[in-house]
Amino acid sequence: MSRALRRVVVILFLASCMNAYAQADSQRPDYPRALVFFHHFRDALRQNDRKEIASLIEYPMLAQLHGKSARIRNKTELLAHFDEIFDSGVRCEVMKAADKDVWGNSHGFTVSTGAIWFDDFSPPGTNEDSHAPDFWTKGTFRIMTVNNGSFYDCKAG
Repeated sequence: MSRALRRVVVILFLASCMNAYAQADSQRPDYPRALVFFHHFRDALRQNDRKEIASLIEYPMLAQLHGKSARIRNKTELLAHFDEIFDSGVRCEVMKAADKDVWGNSHGFTVSTGAIWFDDFSPPGTNEDSHAPDFWTKGTFRIMTVNNGSFYDCKAG
């Protein structure tokens, strides 16, 4: 098994374990904002609005290119590899996901078993104390990882 494939298998395994934990535990305080972001992203993906999706990425973003782990450094790179990054498996997982399939932990939010990972990125100078009253309200959600490569045997509902 190649190194890249082993990494993806481990990520998917961990994501499924974390999914079970996250479903049983309470959601992060910014869960409602994460759902708003997810709906916006899913609508843009449904409309194939590539420029809008490129604006929703935290660069560099982790994905697979040509079967290897890669960092997508900017919008130009994302757009050049858009169909490979947002392949049919990732698209299907995102499109079929219900609100209950979006869950979060200390690593961010994901959909189902980890098709995409996104988190709230705080502006520079923001209070980084998670107990501060404004901590969960000031950031901007962005996608940081897409686990593409057709690892999802997905059939849209």
